[in-house]
Amino acid sequence: MPETYDFRLRYTRSPRDTLNCRENELRLPSSEPNHDIVLKARDSNKSIQESDSLVLHGTGWTTSDDAERLGRFYADLLARVYARLRLGADFGARAAKSWFTQEGLASVSKQTGRPALNDVHGLMVYERTCRPSLLFASLRGDMVRGVSLEQFISVFNLTLSRPREISDQERIALELFNASFFQKSVDGRFLLLMCGVEALIKQEPLSENVKRLVQTFQSQVDAASALEDEEKDALKRGLGQLQRESIRQAGRRLIGRKIGTRSYKGMPADEFFGNCYTLRSRLVHGELPFPTLNDVNPIGAQLEVMLSDLLSIDLLDDGIRGTKGSQRPETA
Repeated sequence: MPETYDFRLRYTRSPRDTLNCRENELRLPSSEPNHDIVLKARDSNKSIQESDSLVLHGTGWTTSDDAERLGRFYADLLARVYARLRLGADFGARAAKSWFTQEGLASVSKQTGRPALNDVHGLMVYERTCRPSLLFASLRGDMVRGVSLEQFISVFNLTLSRPREISDQERIALELFNASFFQKSVDGRFLLLMCGVEALIKQEPLSENVKRLVQTFQSQVDAASALEDEEKDALKRGLGQLQRESIRQAGRRLIGRKIGTRSYKGMPADEFFGNCYTLRSRLVHGELPFPTLNDVNPIGAQLEVMLSDLLSIDLLDDGIRGTKGSQRPETA
């Protein structure tokens, strides 16, 4: 029997909307003769409408390269369809990956009597086997960071002994900091944490020499008869921003003053903030090469620590650490 290859795209639908299909599987039109393209609920006991995890499955290519090429074609096509219908989905491009080792997969196969592969969140290509049917296994991690009661009481007493007013900027930063813990995506957490840091930043005016030079440029703009009024206003607004520190400069100054010699990810605090700001700009403005999940995740974890320090700089006598969690396998 000749080798054949399939592609499989596992994705998660948005909790806000769904495709109204009460079947477990839906055969889709295909531009490829003799190839099946099927959309199905990951859970065989649920309909497509009910399931929050879905699979797009294409079958029957003679090479893995062909299967991957067409898999990417249909993944892009599905993303465009979802965008047109305002359906949200996480197609796995920036999803956290959790892998069984080969030994782990062998153990799952032994327990179930079925060949097992990692259940990739996103696109995967694999060689189709004969019966028994393939099993897709994933690790679901329920990681909960635990703080001991003794630590909680200790920091509560410390805070009680050092009462102070919270500024409006700190209150906003606290709200953004807390909101970051409810984001499922690494990118969302990172950007909310950056917004929290930026809420604490105050841009100071630059020197009088800089102001005078900028005002000279603004006068030249006013006098430029070749420019439309709208163009003049836009230029003058941009020039006006040059009379104050940039957010990057103001942020590095704030962090250097408040945090001092503390380091994050092996860098001085102000340098770390500069790296975070560059990463934020690449994410927000879609600069290429676009940051990968592995670029954002470790930076975001340390940014959380830094914002925590900024918001509780007067309480840094006591640290809070500790992680408790468990992992258990899932199969589909």
